[in-house]
Amino acid sequence: MATKRISIDQLIPGMYVIEMDVPWYRTPFLFHKRLVNDLQAIALMKQHGIGMVTIDTSKGADLPSAPTQPSVSPQPRVPNTLPHQESQVGQTTEHVSGGQPAVVIYAQAQEAVERIFDDLERGVPPSPEATKAIVSNVLDHVLNDRTAIALQVAIQKIKQFDRSLTAHALDTCILSLIVAVESGLEQPQQELVGMGALLHDAGYVRLPRNLVRKRDECTGQDKTLLEQHCKLGMTLLSEHPGMHEDVLRIVREHHERPDGTGFPAGLGNDHISSPAKIVGVVDVYDAMVSRRGTRPAMIPHDAVRQLFLAGERGQFEKTLVEIMIRSIGVYPVGSLLKLNTGEQAVVVGVNPRQRLKPLVRITTDPQGRSYATPIEIDLAAPPSDHTVRTVLRVLDPIRERVNVGIHLDETLPRAA
Repeated sequence: MATKRISIDQLIPGMYVIEMDVPWYRTPFLFHKRLVNDLQAIALMKQHGIGMVTIDTSKGADLPSAPTQPSVSPQPRVPNTLPHQESQVGQTTEHVSGGQPAVVIYAQAQEAVERIFDDLERGVPPSPEATKAIVSNVLDHVLNDRTAIALQVAIQKIKQFDRSLTAHALDTCILSLIVAVESGLEQPQQELVGMGALLHDAGYVRLPRNLVRKRDECTGQDKTLLEQHCKLGMTLLSEHPGMHEDVLRIVREHHERPDGTGFPAGLGNDHISSPAKIVGVVDVYDAMVSRRGTRPAMIPHDAVRQLFLAGERGQFEKTLVEIMIRSIGVYPVGSLLKLNTGEQAVVVGVNPRQRLKPLVRITTDPQGRSYATPIEIDLAAPPSDHTVRTVLRVLDPIRERVNVGIHLDETLPRAA
C-alpha cells in the first residue's frame, strides 16, 4: 500500500481515499474508504469539515507530477469499475446500484453496523442519516432481489457459529424490511422499520457482555436486568437529536406483546406501534434460527410453526404472522427437504403466493447419491421433464449429516 496524507484542496477525482480527519458518523459517508468519482463528492467532503485525507496511490490516482519532471508519466486514472474485492468499499448516502451482488451489499452493511455498535459502546449514538444510509442500501436490494439478500442471511447464519449482536441486528433489519415491503408500507415507513430493527438491541451495549452472550439462558435477576435493554437503548439513542420517534418506539416496544405479556411496560395491542410489532415478530424468529451460546439453532420450518402457534395464542397479531410466513415461506431459505421423488433439496428461494412450493436446489438422487451438478427448479412452475415434485417432509441437517451451507454458497468447495 502506497499512502499519502494530503489536503482536501489537493484531492482530485480518481484518487482513492482510505481515511478522513472527521469521524465517519459526522459525515454522510458509510465508509471512509472510497474512490472519488467526481468534484461533487469533494465538495460534499469540504461541506462537512473534512480538511485532510489519506489516499492510497496503489488503488487510485496520485498527486499530479510537478512541471519540472515532464519525463514522468502521470498516474493513470482508475476506472469507475473496480475489481470484485474492491467493490465492497466506499458508498455515500446515495443508493447502491442494483448491479452489486448481495454478498457485497451484506458485507458493506455488516461493516457499517459494526462501526455503529463500536461507537455505541463508546457512548456515541449514530446519526439518523448514517443509520438511514445503511437501511436504504439494503432496502434497494430487498426491492430488486429479495431472494438473493435472504440467501445471504441464511449463508451467514451457517458460516458463523455463534451470531454476534451486530449480526443479529443486521439480519433482523433485512428480514424486517422484507416483511415491511410485503405489508405494503410506503418507502418512508419501510426505512423507519429498518432503522428501528437495526438499532433495536442498542441498549445491550450498556450491559455486561457475558450476560448478553447468554441472554437466552438467563433467569431471575439476570433476566430482569437484561429486560432493561429496551429503556437503555431508547435513552442512548435519544441523545442524538433528530432520531425519529417511530425508531425510538421500536427500540422501546419490540418486546411488548398484544396480549400484554411483554416487557418493559406490559402494553396491550392498541398501545404498541405497528413498526414495533413487525420488528418484534422478526426478532423472535431470528433468535430461534440463530445459534447462541449453548443453545442450537432451530430448524427454520419449526421456527415458522412456533410463530404460527404464538399467533394462535395471541402473542402476535395473526395477520402479522401470516404476512411474516408469506415473506419467509413455510419452508424458509436454507431448509433441507425430502421430496416425493426421494430426492433431497435445499430451499434457495420462496414463492410468496405459493408458500408450499419454494425454489429449491436438488442435491441428491432418490438413492441418496449426490448430483454432480445440483438441479435448480421452482416447485410452483410446470415441470420441464414431466416429473411433478412436491415437499414430502422437512429434514434436520444435523441428523442427516448435511452441510446445507455448501449448497447455498456457491463459493464454497463441495465435498467429493
